[in-house]
Amino acid sequence: MTNIAVSIFKGKGIIFNRKKEFILGLWEDICNRLSKTCADLLSSYREKINEIFEDMKKTNILDLSPLESLLDSLFELAVSYDQERSNMADKTSEDEKLELISKAKECLESFKLEASEKIKKVSSSEKKLKRGVKKLQTLQQERENLEGVMEATQKEVEEIQAKGLAAETKVSSYDNLNLLTDEDSAHLEEKKKNLETSCQELINYKFCLD
Repeated sequence: MTNIAVSIFKGKGIIFNRKKEFILGLWEDICNRLSKTCADLLSSYREKINEIFEDMKKTNILDLSPLESLLDSLFELAVSYDQERSNMADKTSEDEKLELISKAKECLESFKLEASEKIKKVSSSEKKLKRGVKKLQTLQQERENLEGVMEATQKEVEEIQAKGLAAETKVSSYDNLNLLTDEDSAHLEEKKKNLETSCQELINYKFCLD
């Protein structure tokens, strides 16, 4: 009876030791996995590590609750870290902020310079426009003056044309005149002499009163 009892006791010890080795081996695997995982990826292994830990708990030979609490705390910290990292993704570092401000200032200065050049160009165009308007006004005045001169000249031309037409009419009337011949002149001269003689005779006439 004694030998049988000793044999059973040793068998339980072997099982215990094997389960213990199993648990320690699994825990070693967990530790190796954790040691090789960066903080940014730690929470992604939570499910797999929990599966391994559940197999460890099934042995029921050790109180793993303290270890389980440590794992839970670790993954809670990992989740909190991930959330904070996610929030930080929407923020920028001081160096990035300064770089963004510097680039924004460069763009602003570039826009100011471009705007200044455009303003100068607009000012130059405005001056040219004013000169053009002034020149146009001068040309408009000259045009009005020329139109006045043309109108007055046109009236003078019309008057001259009217006088020319009258002259042409008068010239045409001369075409119908009888030409004075030498005979007509001699005849007129003879009549003139006769008239003068008759006039003299009249002057020299004396009444006979006897």
